[in-house]
Amino acid sequence: MNMKMLLGTAAGLMVASGAYAADLPGEAAPAAVDYVKVCDSYGKGFFYIPGTETCLSIGGRVRARVVYTDGNSVSGVTGADTDTVTFKTDGRVSFDARTASDLGTVRSFFRIKADNAEGSFAADDMYIQVGYVTAGKFANAYSDAFYGDTGAIFGAFDQSSTGAQVIVDKLGSGFYVGAGVMTSHTDSDWDNTAAKDKWNSVVWSTGTSAELMYIGRLGITDQSWGKADLSAFYQAFDGGSNDNWGVKATADLKLVDKLSTRLVAVYEDYAAVNDSYFGAAAALKYQATDALAVYAGVGAALWDTADEAYKAQIGADYAFTKDLILTAEVNYTSEGGWGKKADFGPGTGGTADDSWSAMLKLTRNW
Repeated sequence: MNMKMLLGTAAGLMVASGAYAADLPGEAAPAAVDYVKVCDSYGKGFFYIPGTETCLSIGGRVRARVVYTDGNSVSGVTGADTDTVTFKTDGRVSFDARTASDLGTVRSFFRIKADNAEGSFAADDMYIQVGYVTAGKFANAYSDAFYGDTGAIFGAFDQSSTGAQVIVDKLGSGFYVGAGVMTSHTDSDWDNTAAKDKWNSVVWSTGTSAELMYIGRLGITDQSWGKADLSAFYQAFDGGSNDNWGVKATADLKLVDKLSTRLVAVYEDYAAVNDSYFGAAAALKYQATDALAVYAGVGAALWDTADEAYKAQIGADYAFTKDLILTAEVNYTSEGGWGKKADFGPGTGGTADDSWSAMLKLTRNW
């Protein structure tokens, strides 16, 4: 046997060994693991929780702002206006879980927020929704009047509160109707603004000042011209002698291309303080470019016995990216008429009738 035959035999054995080895039962290749599966049933951002049929969306927002306020208070020592500069950072994270069922979509929503100004950490909104029924803590029928950072100027009812409501939105042609029962605050001192913001978890307790607030709403949405709604509330006190009620109409209208307006009118009767008022506000918003939007608004609250109050606002939003927005805003507030100045002398102290503020805010959404 010569060298050529030996090499040929060795090569043949190597080929045969490789072929036989390919036929041997080996370890199967691991299947690809789908760690995150997109859920497109409820819109953008939802994914399936692994091993379940529940879709989850996680969102959030961080805001950093600086506010300069002029003339919002008067020094009790000098009698001069007190100017302030405030820095504030706040953030929130939301979890939205939805599951299809025979009862309709079962939804649970939870949002927590924190800010550096008060050092607070709290649940903003948290509720369970099954079909048309919602139970938990959520925004009620009274909403902001302006476009910008300023809160509502009408009453103490523009915030989340705990309760239950039913919203039916399949009436046809964009109409919807709803009603709810909410908890409210327990402080009987209606001049105490801070107390108005403390919502009570007790729905009713005989012999105390605990209150119920009944809310109704009728509206139309998804129209070529915009949307509108009419809402009302009735706040019942134990004993029934200081009940409060109010009605509010809001319209968001598309005027021309890139220009829209928000109109608000409200009447509220406060038996607790023997007073009532009519309020109105109008705001315009113009989308100048894809990145730049400017807005402005004016509003007034005309009390029956107390001083009237006026507010004006102008601002602009600039989007560096879709979710990174810089806002500049100026607000002016007057109580007792335009340009009226409180006559505080040294050693008196108090709140000035006129004040204005300027704000710069950076917002990151996700």
